[in-house]
Amino acid sequence: MLPAMLAALSPSVLQGRASRVMLPVRMLLSEINDPENYDPEKAGLSTLDSSSRPEGSHSTGYRFMPLSTVSKESSPVLICIAGLYPGLSGDDLMRPTPLPFAPPGQWNYHVLSGETCTTGFVALSGSDLLDRHPDTVAVVCSSSSLGLEFPDGNEHEVLALIDRSDIAVVDAAYFDPKTFYALADENNQLHIRWIEAVPAGWRVLGRLLFAQMPFVKRPGAGSGFAEQGDEFEF
Repeated sequence: MLPAMLAALSPSVLQGRASRVMLPVRMLLSEINDPENYDPEKAGLSTLDSSSRPEGSHSTGYRFMPLSTVSKESSPVLICIAGLYPGLSGDDLMRPTPLPFAPPGQWNYHVLSGETCTTGFVALSGSDLLDRHPDTVAVVCSSSSLGLEFPDGNEHEVLALIDRSDIAVVDAAYFDPKTFYALADENNQLHIRWIEAVPAGWRVLGRLLFAQMPFVKRPGAGSGFAEQGDEFEF
């Protein structure tokens, strides 16, 4: 097929295409062979701009740094911890000052002061959901307090990510009985749950974005078949 297609092209067409391919090669060779641009004593991958590189830096002396690029997706985040649940108060949930999230593909530097994240912080993978809700804090919960069960049958710590900027905090008309909220009762004790209607004296403090669960391996899960393992994905 290919010989027949080439035969169908006129010699002038082939000659024109070949000249266009060879032109950049000739230009590159002329630059390399130019004594003003090429110095065989200069080490490096590129001989055209190595003079601008600091001595001992990447791509000099035929040495190249191991490199890693941050993903273009959401960057990892530092979430302030409001405290432990149950036993947390409404004031405890509102106290932390959230740390700024880094733009996608970047990172931030934080110098923590005594007024920021007084009960600590936790590093989590970034997500578009967290990017859109920067006023989010973490509550360290016992799994049983949220009604969560794990395959090993044991109690584990779970992070409840609470968005304190949810519109239902300031406008009760947006309260959704199908949504899980962080609520303070008449005694200012915190509750993380869904509820049909907010009782008198209770306040909505935030919405549960999601509960971050740790990876817990099911006892005896190793069967030798990948599709029966805890880490199998479709």
